[in-house]
Amino acid sequence: METTISDKEIYLSRMSKPLQEKLRVAKYVPTWAKRVLDVGCADGTVTCALAKLFPDTQFLGIDLDEEFIKKAEERAKEEGLSNVSFERLYLRDLLARPDKFDAVIFISVLHEFFTYGEGVSSVLKALADAHELLNPKGEIVIRDMILYEYTRHTVFQTDIISGKISAVKKLQPLLLDFEKYFNPIKHLYEINHFLLKYMYEENWDRESKEHYVPVTFDEYEKIFDLLGMELQLKDSYLIPFLKEKWQTDFELTEDEMAGLKSTGFIVAKKLTVDTISV
Repeated sequence: METTISDKEIYLSRMSKPLQEKLRVAKYVPTWAKRVLDVGCADGTVTCALAKLFPDTQFLGIDLDEEFIKKAEERAKEEGLSNVSFERLYLRDLLARPDKFDAVIFISVLHEFFTYGEGVSSVLKALADAHELLNPKGEIVIRDMILYEYTRHTVFQTDIISGKISAVKKLQPLLLDFEKYFNPIKHLYEINHFLLKYMYEENWDRESKEHYVPVTFDEYEKIFDLLGMELQLKDSYLIPFLKEKWQTDFELTEDEMAGLKSTGFIVAKKLTVDTISV
């Protein structure tokens, strides 16, 4: 899965801004982990931050962008980190090595596997590869924009919310463009999807086509079940910044925003052979 990023500085700026928010992932990295793999590490901002938090853990960050990897290596050197390294390679390439990990983390990257790969099959392959790379009892940790399956069908209060969005004239071209690639904002799913991306006008050529919420919690659970993994955690919430922005931009009420989310975490554990039921 390779993708061309038209403006890398904008992309990296966006990726690094919510650093403290992304570092919530630290709660789900096993305290006993000796080796952790960060898939799609970009310029290593999060990987290096985690390496500081876990000085006794070795981190490997991988990405397909050579420029990002160079930036990540420079960052690690500048910060004096000896427990983190970076490589430009595909996740699948690691299967040819003897290396195993106690955790594999995907931070805001699996929706890109879907968009720039082959849809859900690329996500499934990535998680299957991650599963193979794990030691027994190791964990896959996903942090991304994840919604629930029911949002694809519910129309509860959506006419009110979509009406408020459509009333903002300057957003109408973006809305029409969004609906070219995705469905009209009829269900909570489409509304939530549009709200997560409308503010990125400066990079809209890329953002308009990228599917932010392609895999639901329900689908991730099915994938983990197929892999024989045990679900450890599932969490979803709306970060304060977006809540305030949506209130300001669209005058959405607390009640109208009750079902809207921005961030999801899902964690699954690889079982040992003796605990897998046949």
